Amino acid sequence: AALQKALGLTQDPTVPVFGVVSRLFDQKGLDLLADIIPGLMENMKVQIALLGAGDPTLENTFRVHAANYPGRVGAHLGYQATLSNLIYAGSDFFLMPSRFEPCGLSQIYSMRYGTPPIVRSTGGLKDTVENFDGKLGGTGFVFQDATPAALYNTIGWACATYYDEPQSMEALRLNGMKKDFGWKKSAQDYENVYQWAVEARHRAF
Repeated sequence: AALQKALGLTQDPTVPVFGVVSRLFDQKGLDLLADIIPGLMENMKVQIALLGAGDPTLENTFRVHAANYPGRVGAHLGYQATLSNLIYAGSDFFLMPSRFEPCGLSQIYSMRYGTPPIVRSTGGLKDTVENFDGKLGGTGFVFQDATPAALYNTIGWACATYYDEPQSMEALRLNGMKKDFGWKKSAQDYENVYQWAVEARHRAF
């Protein structure tokens, strides 16, 4: 409700909110989202909450969408830490349709907040988000192709899960919140690699 109020969205607890916190550049794939917003508004009962800045053409496109779909698309063009946290925490899904993403932190933030991410299968997104298995497994929704159709269909899948499978939604939220991306595990992984390298070197002699 706080997020919906902050971005001028209709305050309806039954409608899933799809959040975005991102730089608006080609890498992030948000032109794919911009392309499908009219179709989403026509065919699905959803809301979009976007915070970002970057490419002027994309900024203007999201500005126009927010004007064309008042109460359903909210866009704050710029950056604001408080609103960023509100989107992570208040959204029902978090969108990251990146064309490439060497690491990515936003999907990790969203899972910690209990907000399942929707990501493209690339780089660090593929490494950190487990695709929903249709039952009680997974931490988010993963799609392959960097196309508007692939993103649209995956949002549709997430939307159907939200409305029709409340147990699966609860499991996705909890699964994500339980994930450990802390340095303790990462440091151990690095140590294992170094140990393997030392042993391989010794074997060579």
